[in-house]
Amino acid sequence: MNSKLLRQNDGSAFMSAAVTAAILAILVAGLVSYMSNEYLLNYHSHAWTQALHLSEAAVEKGFAEYNYQYTQGGSGFQSSRGWSGSNGTYTVAMVLTNSLNQEVGTATATVSGVGSSTPAIQGVGVALVKRGPATVSRAVKVRLATSSKFPVGLMSKNVINLNGNNMYSDSFDSTDPTKSTSGRYDNTKKQPNGDVASNDTIIDSINIGNADIYGKVYTGPNGTVSMGPNGSVGDTFVSGNRATDVATGIADGYIQSDFSVDVPDVTLPSGATAWSSLGAINNNFTINGGDWIVSSIGLAGSKTLTIQGNVRLYITGNTSISGNGSIIVSSNASLTVYAAGNISIAGNGVQNSAGLAVKDQWFGLPTATSVSIAGNGDWIGTIYAPQASMSVSGNGSLYGAVVASSLTLGGNANFHYDESLKTVGGSSGYTVASWQELHLVGGSWVP
Repeated sequence: MNSKLLRQNDGSAFMSAAVTAAILAILVAGLVSYMSNEYLLNYHSHAWTQALHLSEAAVEKGFAEYNYQYTQGGSGFQSSRGWSGSNGTYTVAMVLTNSLNQEVGTATATVSGVGSSTPAIQGVGVALVKRGPATVSRAVKVRLATSSKFPVGLMSKNVINLNGNNMYSDSFDSTDPTKSTSGRYDNTKKQPNGDVASNDTIIDSINIGNADIYGKVYTGPNGTVSMGPNGSVGDTFVSGNRATDVATGIADGYIQSDFSVDVPDVTLPSGATAWSSLGAINNNFTINGGDWIVSSIGLAGSKTLTIQGNVRLYITGNTSISGNGSIIVSSNASLTVYAAGNISIAGNGVQNSAGLAVKDQWFGLPTATSVSIAGNGDWIGTIYAPQASMSVSGNGSLYGAVVASSLTLGGNANFHYDESLKTVGGSSGYTVASWQELHLVGGSWVP
């Protein structure tokens, strides 16, 4: 009896173990299947994201070609850089690898509308998949718009310090008679759009000090603004609606930290190195139009350079105006300067008789690292010197727009931004107007 009971118990234990093993096998198989699926889904998800990154890398390739080759030098989309195509449509394909030199996928950029008012870039990314389908593809398309050299009045790549007394910035529009008089600033028609901006991303990117900014203040991401006890900011002339501290300025939207504008270096116009040379200009001199190379300008005492007609100068050395020296741009003339050396303008400065900023434009080449404007005379014009530390002092006012590497305003200098420069101040390249992901339908990428 006991022997039979033992055999029954052994049989029951064996069956229980077999059932348990079967259940565990099912569970393990299910777990393995689940983990395998999760493993494959993880690879596919990674590839899906990677394909988007690759498509955006392709767009960046096309964007850079537009801004740093085509726009600046006029030699974009060349076969020497891998581009192929013609008649405004060009393509380049790239194979991308990781840090181990392993291929992760391809990125193909196709630009269209080159030379038109509606250029676009399509980027297609194809990511390799280690498990599952061999590849995953995604595509995006961006449409471009020209970007003004002067999107705001005062712009710097780095810090801006407004250290003066009774300093303020506002705006006008020389092309709008309701916002100017005969194209000139009129205090009775002033506008609250004297914006100040820095691409910098550091603490105190912009120090407003005790200045009044009749407009908005922008910094790059994570950049901060400081303000003195008598400073204010706001795109309004109503005192009660303006912000007198940084926290209020941020809350009211007058201070923002999302500014990011491409600031390309200046390049010489085609053929500028072959312009006829005038040598150094140190005495009274008149230029009656044309394109010229000048080795340097040094006007002291009462020496005057008179500009008549439309003149372009390539100044290979430094520019200095002091004492009662001056450059006079006649009312029927215009002056465009490409300066390779440093610029120091004091004395009677540059007298723009035409009264329009576009008639007096100064561009600092990469070797121009210092720009100084001092004295009590008004400056009517533009300065675009992205590698220069620029300082403004004295009691004069600036009418136009400024771009520099860093910017310091002192004295009682006030600034009046000519809003027309957003469209007539020249283009600094292209910016993104719209972004859209595409879908593959019938072998074609469509919105």
